[in-house]
Amino acid sequence: MPTIRLALALALGAIFWALGLIPFAWAYNGVVLMAALWEILSVARAKRSLRCEREINEVMEIAAQSQVNIVLTNPTNLPLSISVKDEPPIDFSWEAPTKRPDQILPLLSAYLPPRSQVRLRYFITPMRRGEFKFGDVHLKLSTPLMFVWLPLTFKLPQTAKVLPNLVQARKYALLMRKVRMREMGFRPILMKGAGMEFASLRDYLPDDDPRWVDWNATARRAKLVSKEFELERGQNIVAVLDAGRVMATKLDGLTKLDHAVNAAAFVLFIAHQLDDRVGLMTFADRIQRWLPPSKGVRQWDEILQSLRQIEPQLVEADYAGAFTRLLQNLPRRSLLLVFTDLIDPDTSEALITHAKLLAEKHLVFVVALSDYELRSLLSELIEEPSDIYQQAAAVAVLNDRLRAIAQLRESGITVLDTSPEALFNTLLEHYLLAKRRL
Repeated sequence: MPTIRLALALALGAIFWALGLIPFAWAYNGVVLMAALWEILSVARAKRSLRCEREINEVMEIAAQSQVNIVLTNPTNLPLSISVKDEPPIDFSWEAPTKRPDQILPLLSAYLPPRSQVRLRYFITPMRRGEFKFGDVHLKLSTPLMFVWLPLTFKLPQTAKVLPNLVQARKYALLMRKVRMREMGFRPILMKGAGMEFASLRDYLPDDDPRWVDWNATARRAKLVSKEFELERGQNIVAVLDAGRVMATKLDGLTKLDHAVNAAAFVLFIAHQLDDRVGLMTFADRIQRWLPPSKGVRQWDEILQSLRQIEPQLVEADYAGAFTRLLQNLPRRSLLLVFTDLIDPDTSEALITHAKLLAEKHLVFVVALSDYELRSLLSELIEEPSDIYQQAAAVAVLNDRLRAIAQLRESGITVLDTSPEALFNTLLEHYLLAKRRL
C-alpha cells in the first residue's frame, strides 16, 4: 500500500526530468524506490514478531464508560509507525482522542521505538445489556519513512458481559457500612426516612435529634435519655418489571426498560445490603422469570443475571397473569415495586384493575418514568401547522397518564412518576419509608 508521501517523493523527481538532469533524476528515483523496497522487506520481517493485545473489562455496566487498551509490543530493532483500527461491538458507542465525525470504528496511531511497548486507549459505553463480542484488531505498519503501509490483522475474540448500572448503588456503600458499624458497638446513625425499630436506651448526646429523647425515662433518671434504633430487617422486597411494548420507548438514549432495570438493581442492592429478602419477577405476555424473595449472595447473583438478559418485547403485558402469580406465591406481606409505564389508556386500565387486588394484601409502588419530552413539547413555539397536532397529541397522552395516576392513588397505591435523573433518590427515600409500613 503506497502512501501519499511516496507519491510526492517520486513527483519531486519530475522536477529533475524537467530541468534536463536525466542522470540525477534516475539516481534520485532509484534511491526513493530502493528505500520503499527496503521498507517493505524490513516491515514484513518485523511484523512477524510484533505482538498485540486488547485489555477490556470483562464485566461492564450499561451507560457506564469503560476503557479499552490496545497494547503493542515491538521486540525488533526497527522503529515502527503504526495505525490501529479496532472492532468494538456495534451496540457500544465509543470515544477516542482523534475521533473524526466520519469515523465508524476507533482509529488510533502511535510511534513504536525499537524494543518497546506502547499502550493506546479509547473509551466505550455499552448501550444494551447482554453478552457482546469484540472483533479483530487491524494494523497498518510502516517505518518513519512512511513510503508504504503493510496490513496486519490480529484475531482477538473477546466477550464482555454488560450488566445493569450499579454506579448509583455503590455511592450508598459507605452509608451501608456505617449502618453495619452499629452492630459492632459503634454509635448508631439515623437514616432519614428509614423504618426504625426501638433497640435500647442510652444517655443523651449533644447532637442527638430531640425526637429521640425518651421523656418517661428522662423523668425517672433525672437526666436526658435517648432512644436507640435499628433498621428493620428481613422484609420482602420484590421488583416486578414489565417488559412489554410500553417499555420499549427511549429516554436519554436508553429504553425505559433499561432505566427500570438500573433502578431495580439499585433498590434491590440496597435491600440486599440491609438484609432484606429480595426477589424479582419479569414478564411480558407471559412470566419470563420468577425469583421468590430470599437472602444471600447466590440470590443476588441470580437477580443480576436475570436483569442482564431481559429485553423489551413488542407485545401486550399480561398483568392479570403476573399479579395472580404474585398473590399465589407471596403469602407474607411484601413491598412490590412495579416498574411499568402509563402512556396507554388500555394498558393503564389493565394495570389499575389488577394492581388493586395486589394492594389489598401487599404494599404496592408503581414506578413510571415521566415523559418529560412530551412536557417540553407544550412549551415550544408553534411554527408549523404540524406543531399544533403534536402538542394536541402530547396533551392527550399526558391527560391519560394523569388519570391513571389518580386512579392508582385512589386505590392506595403509591405512584412514583419521576425522571431518570431523580429516580434513584426517589426510590431510596420511598423504600426506606415503606419499611415502616410492612
